[in-house]
Amino acid sequence: MRGVIDTMDSLIVGPLLEPLDLEEVKKQRRFTATSQDTLFDLWISAARQHFEEQTGRQLITATWEYWLDAFPAQSAIELPHPPLQSVLSVKYDDGDGAEQTWDAANYRVIAPAGDLAPRGRVALASGASWPSTIAQPAAVRIQFTAGYGDAPGDVPELIQHALLMILGHFHKYGEEVQDAKSTLAELPMGARLIMQARKFASLPTLIPRYSWATTQILDTVNAWPV
Repeated sequence: MRGVIDTMDSLIVGPLLEPLDLEEVKKQRRFTATSQDTLFDLWISAARQHFEEQTGRQLITATWEYWLDAFPAQSAIELPHPPLQSVLSVKYDDGDGAEQTWDAANYRVIAPAGDLAPRGRVALASGASWPSTIAQPAAVRIQFTAGYGDAPGDVPELIQHALLMILGHFHKYGEEVQDAKSTLAELPMGARLIMQARKFASLPTLIPRYSWATTQILDTVNAWPV
């Protein structure tokens, strides 16, 4: 769509811990043997990844980089994978193609907290304006940290409960199969409802668009071969 900025993101440093503790999971599953510890570790990671993929959230602290083709016409940029913790850097390629690091004094970081925290934002400071960039993909790169915290105890209890339900499904079935009564074994409804609420709160509210003053950039981009 003409005037809309393309965006992408990339995981730079993943979480160092999982949001569920192995021993606590085994207690919850009434399983004391160590023979399936490797499988439990796999299920814990799979449950976390499924929750994050379905909701767009980051559970344990990780570092991401968000790419835009240019700075937007709006005065703020929303960042994915809430909750936002901090912005590490805002870099861009200037008109000559040289990488620049934008001074943090030019912007404010808005980082909502809480279980249902929406996306955080990088907003222009009073009197500041976005710098000009070269017309090329990923000309703007924002590196940031996101997540509820560094340890399992930082993850809200309701989310941990959903993860336990997802893991319990993996433990019982291993995959989406039919049980002895020929009933399709899907993820528990409670887990799906918890994920749906958090996915809704994670959806973007701003669509980054080019300023009308950057029609020359738009014309250059639209002229690129497909």
